[in-house]
Amino acid sequence: KISSFYNSANMEALIPVINKLQDVFNTVGADAIQLPQIIVVGTQSSGKSSVIESLVGRSFLPRGTGIVTRRPLVLQLVYCPKEDKEHRSAELDST
Repeated sequence: KISSFYNSANMEALIPVINKLQDVFNTVGADAIQLPQIIVVGTQSSGKSSVIESLVGRSFLPRGTGIVTRRPLVLQLVYCPKEDKEHRSAELDST
């Protein structure tokens, strides 16, 4: 079943593979394979940053009044083994 493939373990296993492919394609400039991408577009203060943070599961973008995140943003998922997750989470919390 296709739905059983899209479980957390399988999706996490794809992250390092996709990262390697992105690195190779960026190095050689190949566009032969289109990797998954999400583009968020909307008017000012319509929740674009909130959508991105919701997908990532962490607040990391600047907040304020007016135009705050006026720039292109490229995020790349990186697989973090379970034993490293607590350490990396602590690093992020201290910044």
